Amino acid sequence: MIKKVGFSTVDEILDDILKTLSSEFLEKIKKMTVDEFRFSQHADLRMTIKNKYFYRNKSREQLIESLDNKKEYIFLDGDVLSDIVLEKLYERITTMK
Repeated sequence: MIKKVGFSTVDEILDDILKTLSSEFLEKIKKMTVDEFRFSQHADLRMTIKNKYFYRNKSREQLIESLDNKKEYIFLDGDVLSDIVLEKLYERITTMK
């Protein structure tokens, strides 16, 4: 089996993060607003997203290309990516059954 060396889409990142979150934590997130969630994860998930999925991501170029508005993200950095991922993660968690 070939080891995965990068994350080329936000959906791949979301899938990877969701594997690590407990059901208790998911239920807690569902009770928050998106801003409360982003603020609560400033030191935890935000740092993981920046480091693992942006700075150490060997598929960073493909990730940037996969974003909807490429011109808007031409100067994408770890902070911008973490905001994008946290918002999408919140959307996915709050719409999960």
